[in-house]
Amino acid sequence: MHSTPRRISVHDQLVALLREGILGSRWEKILPTEADLCRDFQVSRMTLRKALAQLAAENWIVPGGHGKRHRLRRKPVKREVAAASTIRILTPFDTVFGTTEQVLHETLNEIFGAAGMRLVQEHHPRIYESFSASRLAQLDALPDTAGWLLFYATEQIQQWFAARRRPVAIAGRVHGSLPLASVYPDSVALARHAAGLLHSKGYRDMVYLIANLTSLGDRMSSEAFVTEARRLGSRARIVNYDAPPQAAAKAVRQLIAAKPRPTGFVISASEVAVTVLCHLQAAGIRVPGQAAVIATWDHDHFDYTFPSITRYHTDGATFGRQLGRIMLDLIRHGPGKTRSVPIMPEYVSAGSIGTFKG
Repeated sequence: MHSTPRRISVHDQLVALLREGILGSRWEKILPTEADLCRDFQVSRMTLRKALAQLAAENWIVPGGHGKRHRLRRKPVKREVAAASTIRILTPFDTVFGTTEQVLHETLNEIFGAAGMRLVQEHHPRIYESFSASRLAQLDALPDTAGWLLFYATEQIQQWFAARRRPVAIAGRVHGSLPLASVYPDSVALARHAAGLLHSKGYRDMVYLIANLTSLGDRMSSEAFVTEARRLGSRARIVNYDAPPQAAAKAVRQLIAAKPRPTGFVISASEVAVTVLCHLQAAGIRVPGQAAVIATWDHDHFDYTFPSITRYHTDGATFGRQLGRIMLDLIRHGPGKTRSVPIMPEYVSAGSIGTFKG
């Protein structure tokens, strides 16, 4: 457990992604328009221009100016990739959310790069929504595939990979007793801690907000939270919402309008924690005092909200090192004894929780 979590700004992340795109031949000779880049990377024009200015200072690009496109100065580096040297990440999401995930991916890239391997993200939401064994078989048949890292993997996906002889590691919990290696944050422990913390501060009506498409670990966390809160004598329930921001915001508005209104909010997605805080304040509800907000996943933006958001921080570097080592060991030495490595998140106290004052 650490006292100074590593923070990476959106600007730094964007600069790294642009460099990676240039080196990887994502663009030819010129960059897309600034409007297209803002949309593709989901950043503001100000953040993009700051990143482009840094790339220009480092001689990666030649600024266009007066409406002209930015030209690439650096030539792409073409790397010869040996057979079975690609580790694929299977995920339903095309975006890396939050600081922990960003650091996790960077750490994995460093570990696999040092081993002469590369990491490729396979974004296939339909496999999660409607399982397709044939589609998985097509992906797994790619000749350069050395192994798989599974994120948010459903039970069917895990079962399919468990039946193969391919090296596979789960970023999260394993369903049942499947013989798969895994690294996961101990979200059950933090959920119990969050329930006890809210109860001790006087909050008696609690909700755990969770996306419909999420990990097994998040599901277990929500159930552990409700069980512990009820054991302590509080009222608690799980509220599900769909992925689009509008759906999450609608669920929050409905909770705020409910009678009795929840006073303790625990949220499994960092971006939705900000949504909850904003809607509570817009409704004139004091945070803390009349309501408390806790996020089970960290984001560097939480220190910029007012009040700053209380959360649990999982060290992405530790997560990445453990996951990377397990995967390389599976590739080099075969399955052997199945390992499951828990990581204990750190509680980060902040201003969004205090004594309930009604």
